[in-house]
Amino acid sequence: MLEVVSTTREEELRSVAAGVQIGVDWLLGGTHPKDGLGVLDGAPPVKYCPFPGTVVGHPSVLEGEIADIADSAREITSLDGVYGLDLLAYRHQTADPAELTRAVVAAASGPVIAAGSVASVAQIRALDDAGAWGFTIGGAIFEGRLPGGPSVGGQVREVLRAAAGPASG
Repeated sequence: MLEVVSTTREEELRSVAAGVQIGVDWLLGGTHPKDGLGVLDGAPPVKYCPFPGTVVGHPSVLEGEIADIADSAREITSLDGVYGLDLLAYRHQTADPAELTRAVVAAASGPVIAAGSVASVAQIRALDDAGAWGFTIGGAIFEGRLPGGPSVGGQVREVLRAAAGPASG
């Protein structure tokens, strides 16, 4: 998987092209799905999952009303060649992440992967309860903020255990 987090259209399309060149199976992110599909046209199949809604800045922030983001999700996943979505649920400044995720999952015609600021087992469980297909974790692992630390491997094992189901014991 490669997640595209670019601040300009040109950088984004270069990243999409790089994903094709290195042969990724999944391409997450990006805010110009029609242009991204143009780069992917004729390339080996890629599971393309752009960002729904209005994404600004870096680190990326999701803006807009939940209904508008859900409408964007519906529109983007109706495009031929879009497999699913990369949702910045925990990067919205005011929306409840679980409510936002539920609305996007209901509107989308493909899997929804939550990305950005996922930093706890409670968040992972909330995303699962809201219907997210998956999630990404970046900085939280490298900052040692998850159970199983301080090692990256220990944290990954704990995140995978949390993602697999309810806590035991």
